[in-house]
Amino acid sequence: MNERIIRVGFIGLGTMGDPMSSNIAASGEFDLALFDVDHDRARELAGRVGASAVERVADLADREVIVMMLPTSAIVREALLDGDGAPRIPARPGTVFVDMSSSDPTETVETGEALHRAGYALVDAPVSGARERAVDGTLSIMLGADDAAAAERAIPVIETMSSRIFRTGRLGTGHAMKALNNFVAAAAFTAASEALAAGADFGLDPDVMVEVFNASTGQSFVTTHVLPAHVVGEQYASGFALPLFTKDVRIAQRVQQAAGREAPVCDAVTRVMGEALDALGNVDHTRAFEFWRDR
Repeated sequence: MNERIIRVGFIGLGTMGDPMSSNIAASGEFDLALFDVDHDRARELAGRVGASAVERVADLADREVIVMMLPTSAIVREALLDGDGAPRIPARPGTVFVDMSSSDPTETVETGEALHRAGYALVDAPVSGARERAVDGTLSIMLGADDAAAAERAIPVIETMSSRIFRTGRLGTGHAMKALNNFVAAAAFTAASEALAAGADFGLDPDVMVEVFNASTGQSFVTTHVLPAHVVGEQYASGFALPLFTKDVRIAQRVQQAAGREAPVCDAVTRVMGEALDALGNVDHTRAFEFWRDR
């Protein structure tokens, strides 16, 4: 138990932010205040977990660590900075902002520089593990920071949500790692979807195919956690939206381009994910299988 209660703010209470912030509250070690653009959602969650709710991000000014779990880095910037780059939250010097969203690393660095000029620190700490592990508090965290002391102040909060923290390097490297990880996951999903569709056309039983994948070299998180229930089982409810997955793959493509590398697999996965998104819109990402199967 900490010698004193650290004041923590949490911005963004959606699919992932709800269970993540709930685990911070459940630790009993922090004074937690919640903000979401849906004020009713913030109030309901606050009542459920024993936190407080605020109706403006500026009302988080007394927080020492402020966590964001938002859809994009552009929304993170909009939440934290006004059009001139000045902070929206008049926090005390030394406040640590923790961006756990799937953000563009270049934009993360730009936001971090603006916050640094105002006397604050930003660390990026994106997550992997989907909602199931967010609920369990066992997410994997990729932590990037320019300010080692700021990272150390954030870690006790992050630990309530995670089973493992990987220190990836300077600010922005966490978000780069997250995007590259999700590109690998997307490549596995597109490949598995192609294989299932081709196998079904050839007369193979999809359930048997998944069993073989998982007993063989084709095994991956996709074949063990995604295909059985959400594709073969037709639940299509993994909790990871197609627009967000596609966004992450596009970020990975930009990381590849910034490195000056040819990336034919990433380019191909980005293209087919984009085609599915254009056709289907805001659906669970597993619905992309139906699009690829039927076209």
